[in-house]
Amino acid sequence: MSGSRIHYLVPDYDVPSWGVGLLYHHVRLLREIGFDAYVVHRGKRFRLSWLDLEVPVLSIEANEFQPRPEDILVMPEVMAHDPATATWACRRVVIVLGNFLMWEGTEEAFDYRDLGFEAAMAILPSTGDIIARHCGLEPALVPPFIAPYFFADSNELSRPRERRLVMVGKPDYRQAGYLDYDIASKLLRRQVRRVGREQGRDWELLELSGQTHRQVAETMKRAAFLLNTNTLEAFNSTVPEALAAGCVVFCYDAYGGRDFLEPGKNAFVWPNNHVYPLVEELCRVIEQYDQSQDRLAAVRAAAAETAGQFQEAQTARALGSLFGGLVR
Repeated sequence: MSGSRIHYLVPDYDVPSWGVGLLYHHVRLLREIGFDAYVVHRGKRFRLSWLDLEVPVLSIEANEFQPRPEDILVMPEVMAHDPATATWACRRVVIVLGNFLMWEGTEEAFDYRDLGFEAAMAILPSTGDIIARHCGLEPALVPPFIAPYFFADSNELSRPRERRLVMVGKPDYRQAGYLDYDIASKLLRRQVRRVGREQGRDWELLELSGQTHRQVAETMKRAAFLLNTNTLEAFNSTVPEALAAGCVVFCYDAYGGRDFLEPGKNAFVWPNNHVYPLVEELCRVIEQYDQSQDRLAAVRAAAAETAGQFQEAQTARALGSLFGGLVR
């Protein structure tokens, strides 16, 4: 392994989030390539309960994290301004996972170089454009990948789906006053009851919570639809995961989604907060579900092709290229 150690600072946040999961997987991939990489958490014995992955974890509180000047600290954008890290004598790289929270806690736009960062990673081209234009660094594109257990095989893609609508909306959005999830939920609950009475075929609305990552994958492989009302995103992970699983997506573009979503082709996509046209189309598709199978099969096929672009191998290559240059 290389002389420079690579430390990924990860929030002590044990809520399913593929952004956090990707940081763990970066460490795994870097170690498989041959780098000396670690996850760093603040708390003692902090571990993610929802992600089935073993990587070495160091604790700041337990004094296990002792960076050297030649070591590289990778920090997600939401932690890049933490004053507690300013005294750590090491090199710094920022990874920007989301397009919006990078500015939180600052009075004006900043240059990452002024914060001590020598390099940046972006997970999508749209994210990279933001960093290059506004943050002083030309970032390396290190694309995300979809966990392999989400990919439906040909039999899973073609078999009949359960009449289930999986609903996703971050609690943080609802607490901040975003009404889209609640509006959609109320309208759809009435719709599925009406359809059930008229057709004698009940639909289930399932709020996605309390499942491990692998359990989510199995849920998506059986369900007909995913509704995601998140707006302030980049990869917006449950959307590409559903594309891979054959679960037809209804969502907003959430800005980052424009990099891989094609409205009407691989998903049903609207501009942010266009909740009423989104729900109205979803209601129509539920009502005409049996007559829409050819159309939905075409969407699933296109979605699977899109999801196939997000493979672990390309993430590993990008990481190797970036850190190979940095440690030299």
